[in-house]
Amino acid sequence: MEDSRVLSAGHTLSLLTNTYLANSDAVNANIELVVNTVLSQNLFNYADAAGVKAETAKLYDNALHKWLARINSLTAGKSPELRMAGVLLMKQTALQSPSILLDNIAKWTTTLVGLLSKNGMAPVTKVVLQTLLVFMDVAREIPVLNREIASAQVPRINQGVLSLADKNPELVDQILEVLMYSASWFPTLFRPSIDKTESLCLSILSGSMARFHINTCKLAAGCMAALCVVGGKMSAEERWFHFIQMALGTISLCISKIMCTEVPQKELEAGLYFNLPEFDANFVVGIPQAADRITSMADLIIALLTRPLDASVPIPVDRVVNMASNLALVPMRIDNNKASRAEHMLVPLLAPHIHRDAIRLLAALAISLRSHLQPFLASIARIASAINTGKHYSPATSVALYSLIRLYLEDFNYGFAICLPRELLFSVFDDANVRATKNAVVATTTASDLSSSRKRGNGGRSQKPAFAEVEESRQMSHIQYTETVHAALNVMLAILKHAPTILSSEMRTQLDGQTLTLLLLDMIDGTHSPFASRQTTAPYKAVLYQCLQASILSPDPWQKAVLPHAISVFNAGLTDPSLEVRSTCLDALSAIEPIVHARLPAQLRAPDTDEHVETEKQVPQLVLGSEANLDAVLAGTHLYSPTPSNAHTRNTTIQTDRESTSKRYKPGIDKSAELIQNDRAARQTATFGLENTSTASNAEPNLRVTAKANIQNKQNMSKSNFFQTTPATRALEAAGSMPSKPAQSPFSGKSSNEVTTLSSPTLPNSSISKEDGTATDDEDDIPDIVMEESDSEDE
Repeated sequence: MEDSRVLSAGHTLSLLTNTYLANSDAVNANIELVVNTVLSQNLFNYADAAGVKAETAKLYDNALHKWLARINSLTAGKSPELRMAGVLLMKQTALQSPSILLDNIAKWTTTLVGLLSKNGMAPVTKVVLQTLLVFMDVAREIPVLNREIASAQVPRINQGVLSLADKNPELVDQILEVLMYSASWFPTLFRPSIDKTESLCLSILSGSMARFHINTCKLAAGCMAALCVVGGKMSAEERWFHFIQMALGTISLCISKIMCTEVPQKELEAGLYFNLPEFDANFVVGIPQAADRITSMADLIIALLTRPLDASVPIPVDRVVNMASNLALVPMRIDNNKASRAEHMLVPLLAPHIHRDAIRLLAALAISLRSHLQPFLASIARIASAINTGKHYSPATSVALYSLIRLYLEDFNYGFAICLPRELLFSVFDDANVRATKNAVVATTTASDLSSSRKRGNGGRSQKPAFAEVEESRQMSHIQYTETVHAALNVMLAILKHAPTILSSEMRTQLDGQTLTLLLLDMIDGTHSPFASRQTTAPYKAVLYQCLQASILSPDPWQKAVLPHAISVFNAGLTDPSLEVRSTCLDALSAIEPIVHARLPAQLRAPDTDEHVETEKQVPQLVLGSEANLDAVLAGTHLYSPTPSNAHTRNTTIQTDRESTSKRYKPGIDKSAELIQNDRAARQTATFGLENTSTASNAEPNLRVTAKANIQNKQNMSKSNFFQTTPATRALEAAGSMPSKPAQSPFSGKSSNEVTTLSSPTLPNSSISKEDGTATDDEDDIPDIVMEESDSEDE
């Protein structure tokens, strides 16, 4: 199998080399097909493969040799198209086979460095820079290549890349990327290029490219931060602290320019700011330049704070927080005498841009410092409140501010939540409410309608036509989800997770009510959906479900329970087409399950006795067995032990359910007296069943369940005392000699081994006089009910 794959790869390489790369026309027409074939089939993975036949390996090596020769010839071609094709194929070959790269890296690097010095086309130079970056990454990991290739070629690469900055401004992103990685990977070899690289980065960070080339400014800031590890005249710690001080000083000068205030002479003499071009004298151009320069310096500070360093550096946290506070208060400057009216009105237009820079600085502090930022949480909360007060209705600023609050809540939990002002919480809660826009149809009355109404009277007032009432009844509230709503809901979610107690009961109730309402409305399908667009609501529905889940897991004791409604909503969300919504609902139901069906821990109890265990094993026989088995099992159950001295009468009380009705009807048939007699005898004899046990017999006691008893047993029962059924203990042996005690409840706090006597209930004399006596209706205590249209004794 391996031989066939190697042979197939060799044939494919030969076909590509001899057919699709045969000449310049074929290269221009088929370069895309060749690159896709190389990427999809991994043709270079079989170089130096083990376990392959010698003949197959020889064929593959010949095809590979022709391929490499063709690549070298294309790279040295005359036309830019051929050079670009050769460099692309060289890059893909190096990425797939490290062994081929190690064999050819010296030659290929020299060829690529030579191409940098030529004034080639920008696409060719871009591909050359990307390929050189791949070679540098490989050379830094292998010590042999680091000594032989990197030491000789990296300084040349740095100089060639810096020379391209002035010739090809459109390649500045690739140039900054190569310089940044070169300074990080080869700091010692990069020292001769520090000054030129710093000048290039500062020219970009001056503010001229901050508005339209955001990615370029971030790359320049990252390249400046990478210079801190190079060393040179200053150590890494000193260079890092120097750069952050210069950036803060430059931002201070920009704030003075925007607010039209004089820069303190002390700051000018200290020179703690970058030497950048002066601002334009025209305020229409100069103030936006200052705002753009603030953005660029903020990018530099963020890159310095987030740059990993081996050494410990002193971070001026108080100065950064103070600078963020100054940026937040820029729109609130006073209108001094030196500012014209037009200049004063220009500052609020730039306020959202400046506020977002302050937010980014605070976010970088939270990411880099973590717990070391706790002493400044109150100040940061006040800065956030100031930005929220003067955000000038900018949705982008609101989203950025709410993202910052969420970041701090997740990092510092309740410690930051208690520092938030109430006004800021109310603003977040207000933005979390979804607005609804109602589209009403306005009905107009024509002159004919007015005249007809006048003819009908009604004081000349026009009446609404019927179609207007129908249209008004069909008014729809289209719910509009916005990025601000999504960000505010994320803040509320973070509060419910990390600090739910800062929300009042009223806010919790309103938030839960709105969340349930929106989720229930989302179940409406068809044209009557209240949502303006259903294709882009998945992220919003997901955060609504998460808010509902967080509210259930952190309930408010003074709030009505929303769990029953939430379970229905989560069950409906399991069928949502969005995977995020389904996973959220599944997690929520999994979290709710222990709440609905609580699982208590196992409780210890005393072990059962052997006799009890044997009795429990016979329960299935009691249920499914015959009447004989039932009597046998009950006969074997020891309710008491016979006494050897005195043969006392053992009484077993069998309670039966009374009849559900206390009314008796007299249907007026011949057997009515017999039925009444049997009913009364059954009630009286089922209450107290007695079985006499002979003193001479040593047989086991037998418990019989029967509804019949003779009159003699009833008389014996009335003349003797009967005992409460208790466990068989030796205390029962002395029961005959014990004095009588008042009746006591078996559930009293005394020991269960005590035997208490109960007085015999008084039975009616008529019930024991004779066994089959005839009873009349007046002897019982049940009142007679006279039914309508029937005979009665009263008639």
